[in-house]
Amino acid sequence: MKTISPAFKDDTDKLIALGMVICSIFLSFIPSLLVVIFGKDRVSGCTHALAKAFFNFELLLFLIALAFIIPVIGLLLSFIVGPILIILNVVFVIINILAMAGNKEMKLPSIYEFI
Repeated sequence: MKTISPAFKDDTDKLIALGMVICSIFLSFIPSLLVVIFGKDRVSGCTHALAKAFFNFELLLFLIALAFIIPVIGLLLSFIVGPILIILNVVFVIINILAMAGNKEMKLPSIYEFI
């Protein structure tokens, strides 16, 4: 755990640090990244160190959340796309069975040819 002692140079510096911390609730690591990149010469060392610490912390939280969200999206998509694919498969099977029975040309929509 990183400890940063408050040594702001003025009220504007304190306001920047406070705004960065509050905005990080909604925008994750973006506010602290902006302070780290653009505020190096404009803010005190305390605010810059706080921005770096917040950036590292918020980026870690973002990556952890991303690691958990990707399987959740896949699970939700499987419940949505899975039944649609099953229905499409049944429809194309029925269409091709009817085409075979009537000695007509059979068609399957295929984008890739594996064999």
